[in-house]
Amino acid sequence: MWDSQNKKFKLKGILVRVTILNRKGGVGKSTVAILLGAALDSAGFEIAFDDRDPQGTVSYWAQEIGGVPMLEDGGNPRVTIVDTPGRLDLHNKRDLATVRELIATSDRLVVVTEKSPFSVRASEPMVELVKEHQSNGASAWLLFNKVRANTRIGRQEDRELVGHLGIAALKNSLPLAAPFENVQIDGYKAVTGKNRELVLKLALEIIS
Repeated sequence: MWDSQNKKFKLKGILVRVTILNRKGGVGKSTVAILLGAALDSAGFEIAFDDRDPQGTVSYWAQEIGGVPMLEDGGNPRVTIVDTPGRLDLHNKRDLATVRELIATSDRLVVVTEKSPFSVRASEPMVELVKEHQSNGASAWLLFNKVRANTRIGRQEDRELVGHLGIAALKNSLPLAAPFENVQIDGYKAVTGKNRELVLKLALEIIS
């Protein structure tokens, strides 16, 4: 619930683990994780990042730029945002076991993909793993990231792209926009106006 006087969200015992997934690199998983965590942190949620990517992008950003807590810092986060490795070989037993464990222990699963037939097709193995291993009560979606709305591909109907997957796309998507890239160096202050409102709407759609 939004507290208009304090401009904060009143927390009602929300305790949710959101995991950002795909098996391929380059779709923007770490940036999405950062944006979601920063948006919720700015709105008054007690959040923490859990960085499972060996590259440590989210850890670096949280500690050096964003000033957002990591899970290992302690505290009592009500929302945990989990980033996952940039590239996963699902034929590798260790990678597969890691992914299964992450899926099974998450409340919200977000498979990040670009809005194109090729990217969606490349996401299908991860979608199938999510459907197979997600826990009872968990929710899962595709998130279209870096959407170019002025192109023929960007204007495609979501159902045309994901209808065969048995998993829905989130209502909110993220466009290809300079502020979302600039958050890497300028922090969340780089995201303003309608872009900031969009990220918060997306974050609330996921944790609701």
